[in-house]
Amino acid sequence: MNKNWFGGFLNNVKQTSGSSSGGSGVNNVSVEPLMDKIQDASSTIEVKREAVTQLSSINRSCHQAVGARMSVLTNLLEQNKDDIELVREIIQILTLIMTTLPKDDNIIEIHNTELFISVKNNFVVICDLLKMNDYYVRYYIARFLVILIKNRFDAVQEAILSCPMSMPNIMSLLLDKREVIRNEALLIILELTKSNQEIQKIVAFESAFEILLDIIKREGLSEGGVIVNDCILVLNNLLKGNVSNQNFFRETGCIQGLSPLLEVQNTDMWILSDNKFNIIMSTLDIILTLVERNNVSTPPNQHVISHSGIMNLIIRLGLGKMSSQVIRSKSLYTLGEIIHLNPENISEFSGVTMKSEVSKQSQTALLRLTTVMLYSKDIIEKAAAFHVFKSYLYNNEEAQMALASTIISDSSLNSSSASGDSSNNSKPNSPIDQQQKLQIEFENLSIGQHLYKALFSWETPIPGKPFDISCFWFASVVLLYMLKDSTHTKEQLLKMPLEVPKSSAETQQPETLFTKLMACLMATKKQDIDPTIKIGLLKLLAVWLADSPKSIKLFFDGNQHLAFLVEIILSPLPTGGSGSNSNLHSHIQGLCTLILGICAQYMDDETAEKNKSNISSIINHRITVNTFKEKLDSLRKSDSFTNAEQGEESFDPSSTAAKTIILYDFDFTMFFKDVYDKIRHIGTNINKPRPGKRPQQQPQQQPTTHQPQQQSSSPQQPSSPLIQQKYDHTTTPNNNNSSPQSPPIPTVQQHDSSIEFNNLKKVNNELIEQLTGIKLQYQQLQQHSNQQQQLHQNQLQQLQQQLSTQQQQPQQPPTTSGASEQELLQLLEDKDKEISSLSDAVYKLEDIVVAKDDQIEEINNVIGQLKQQLQQSQPQQQQQSSSSPFGNGGNNGLDSSDYFELLRLRQESEPTQNRIRQLENEVSQLNQKIIYLTNENQLIQQQKEDALKKITSSPTSNNKNEPNSLKLAKLEGELSEMKIKYESLLKEQDEVLSYSTKIELENSNLKNQLSKLQQQ
Repeated sequence: MNKNWFGGFLNNVKQTSGSSSGGSGVNNVSVEPLMDKIQDASSTIEVKREAVTQLSSINRSCHQAVGARMSVLTNLLEQNKDDIELVREIIQILTLIMTTLPKDDNIIEIHNTELFISVKNNFVVICDLLKMNDYYVRYYIARFLVILIKNRFDAVQEAILSCPMSMPNIMSLLLDKREVIRNEALLIILELTKSNQEIQKIVAFESAFEILLDIIKREGLSEGGVIVNDCILVLNNLLKGNVSNQNFFRETGCIQGLSPLLEVQNTDMWILSDNKFNIIMSTLDIILTLVERNNVSTPPNQHVISHSGIMNLIIRLGLGKMSSQVIRSKSLYTLGEIIHLNPENISEFSGVTMKSEVSKQSQTALLRLTTVMLYSKDIIEKAAAFHVFKSYLYNNEEAQMALASTIISDSSLNSSSASGDSSNNSKPNSPIDQQQKLQIEFENLSIGQHLYKALFSWETPIPGKPFDISCFWFASVVLLYMLKDSTHTKEQLLKMPLEVPKSSAETQQPETLFTKLMACLMATKKQDIDPTIKIGLLKLLAVWLADSPKSIKLFFDGNQHLAFLVEIILSPLPTGGSGSNSNLHSHIQGLCTLILGICAQYMDDETAEKNKSNISSIINHRITVNTFKEKLDSLRKSDSFTNAEQGEESFDPSSTAAKTIILYDFDFTMFFKDVYDKIRHIGTNINKPRPGKRPQQQPQQQPTTHQPQQQSSSPQQPSSPLIQQKYDHTTTPNNNNSSPQSPPIPTVQQHDSSIEFNNLKKVNNELIEQLTGIKLQYQQLQQHSNQQQQLHQNQLQQLQQQLSTQQQQPQQPPTTSGASEQELLQLLEDKDKEISSLSDAVYKLEDIVVAKDDQIEEINNVIGQLKQQLQQSQPQQQQQSSSSPFGNGGNNGLDSSDYFELLRLRQESEPTQNRIRQLENEVSQLNQKIIYLTNENQLIQQQKEDALKKITSSPTSNNKNEPNSLKLAKLEGELSEMKIKYESLLKEQDEVLSYSTKIELENSNLKNQLSKLQQQ
């Protein structure tokens, strides 16, 4: 019972394997005496050497027995470093007991590796032996190090860092002239430099760059084989993510040494060997590492790459006659990174010319790049060419405007050349001649004309080119980035016609790209086209309208443009088609909603206020605010959008995403989120502050009483049926007062005042109902928090019980790690549910706050109208009091009834005020309870973290629990953010309550004023 589970299991394995291994080799029975001879201090060196020789022939069943007494062998090795034969045999034995097999569990071998590395001195001894010049010793140690790295990579890295001279001794293997040892050293360094920057720095400052480049040169550069490729991979490991190594690599002039690796003879362009293909691809990986984004070393690296001729070699690989589509695509992608945010490289690239394959004339590299992007048969190559265009146009307004100017075409010259050709060739041309003519005309097109024809190729096919959806798509996104963040380019294209007018006598307004774009979008209503086309056109329109008031004004000049957007937003999603079409239709609706919000946000002209109010009315009444937000959120939460907002994707031709059209990229997601933050509150909240922060609207004072008819004949526009009813009552007496001889009728005005108080009473009752609903919401949240707290306590108790059982039974196999992981996963699911429920509650509270905000605004309008009526009725009441004293005639009954009605309303308002105070106290108590629950949850979370640390302390569960702990930390952060937002909503709710109290006080003051008037 004293044996642990691991030892017992290994004994079982040993016995079963030993019984099945036959009689070959040394069995378990003979291992112990041999180890005793080696350990015996009285044994001579010959006896020990003989025992070691016998151990070198052990079979697999003896690995555990030898590993258990490994210290005997390592001590003997340390004591006899000069005995070459003994050193060889001991290294072979250590290698044998740690060698793993592919189809075996290899538990014993991994355990032996851990035992060896756990003793720091063992690694020191092995690395010191590398100073020996014996071939077999150095070769055996190199193989042994490869096995150690394979079995326990992280532990070997830590051991190397703990031994100062270990890495220099390993680097000495690279200088060995014996190729077998050098090749093994390459494999060791290739593995060690994958992830640890400290080891990368040590290797780099041991002259690794010069040594590796010298090996590459001696092996034949690009004509070399596997060794050259391994050296390039080691260089990439040393440079990737390591700024200091990149600076050292550049300052020592090693970047220039990469150019011969990219040189390809013309005869090799058509057929590349596998080794040369791998060498070019690996060299391009190094260039990508040197020019990676968000790196301080990238600008100087880009400068050296351009001046060393590497950029021109890459242009030749990407746009030349290279037969390999993968190399062409990766070269283009690398070219895009080389010119990104580097004006010098952009200028040099724009000046590169190449010979046309058809006309044999010189053409710019940009024009060749355009034809590759639009008309290549491989979508990966098209995407790589677009990446170059995107880097060329990014933050480069000069290039954007220059490219926009090439869209215009000279129709007069085209027509004259066509007529000249027809007059010169009286005979009909053969199909071959016509095809050549089309190709020559096709190559004479400018970059902008290529983009224009491709953008509308779905409507007007390009002559000689079948329609390709990817051709349209990349044309649309290039035009998008040609307009993005460039107001001058947008305004330039608004004015520039697509064709030069044939004569100055033409009076018809020429067609521009914007009018053509809007006409094609309007035409999509009448024909069934691919939804991807609509998405491309709408993305282009959204970027064009953003931050461009002139474009928005031209958009509103079209009578049907706004109706077109609203119709698409309100159209139901297709149910009969495939799921992908329905998903794409939701993207179309989201983009139309985005364009609608852009128009409301960025319009700035003489009709802006009118159009903004029109859009706000459409969003409030036709679309509704909830639908407006849902359409934007459905786009923002789609898989295509969330994948794109993770960042720029690296070049990976083997991925499935690279072989399809990607709807969004990272830059467009940033544009969308920037606009989304500005337009998310459009609708009922447009230009309106949050509750409690709105300045009190002071009604305009009317000092003069000579024109009461004009003041009452133009009241403010009512915002609800309740207020509309008020104006229906108040317009009647004003109309009756049209003649100066007719005195005002006090009975109608007093009746109007009673109606106003009844309306106010109804509004107060509605406020009370709303406050009651808020209280119910708080109670539900409190119950939910109590349930979650109880659930967390139960789960914590279960985890503590599991920990206690593990502590009581340490020798049993850790079978509870899986159950603990399940518990953690269950905790994560519960956290997700809690966050979703809290988010739902926050959304509900936001809706309640918005609704109460609207009601408060209506009450403010009512109060303003009441104050105006009081000011108007005051001189009239004075006239009545002078002509008819109180209690005389038929007015006596009306005045007394109104007076008692006012008293009754005042008495009824007192319970309401008391109720509001009571609700305020209850809300404050609930806030205190929420704070208490928050503290309790923090304690529970702390206890949970302690439990997780205890669970994850075992080495077998570290790797498994690390993702769960990271995810749990992320969820806890999200939960804390939700709590902060929840507390802010509580503060806003308190402001709403205080504001409602102010309204009640103002209502009571108005009642007092009316009572005083009645008494007069």
